Amino acid sequence: MIFISATRLHLKSYRFFIPFMIANQKVAKTLVKNKGFLQGKELIDKQLVFWTLSMWNSEAEMRTFRGSEEHRNAMMKISNWCNEAAYIHWMQEEQNIPEWKTVHEKMLNEGLFTKLKHPSNNHLSKKFAEPQWTKTERVFKAISV
Repeated sequence: MIFISATRLHLKSYRFFIPFMIANQKVAKTLVKNKGFLQGKELIDKQLVFWTLSMWNSEAEMRTFRGSEEHRNAMMKISNWCNEAAYIHWMQEEQNIPEWKTVHEKMLNEGLFTKLKHPSNNHLSKKFAEPQWTKTERVFKAISV
């Protein structure tokens, strides 16, 4: 079984774009070196929406990554940077990375929404559009260290 982790974040202002991207790059560098990471992808969607998807050998290995300094530092800022933040985890048999439409559907039906300082109406109602623009998708493959 493969453990899947997905997130959706919406930045509340363009002023957070550069700091977010710097933090995102640090997290991405850590991700691909992490034990148990299989593959992943991220998407910068329209209107400052960011989607991530990662596949792992186990939930425990994903949690180790989640506890990394780079990821922790970024997550501490999410409540200030974002007005929408949701995540979902699931297990699957398939070795193929899920499509964004699948991630969206699972997140709406089973996703968890992060507590934020200034949540949007979409966040409060737990509703948001599926990804609108996939031209900025970036794929990650595991690398050995």
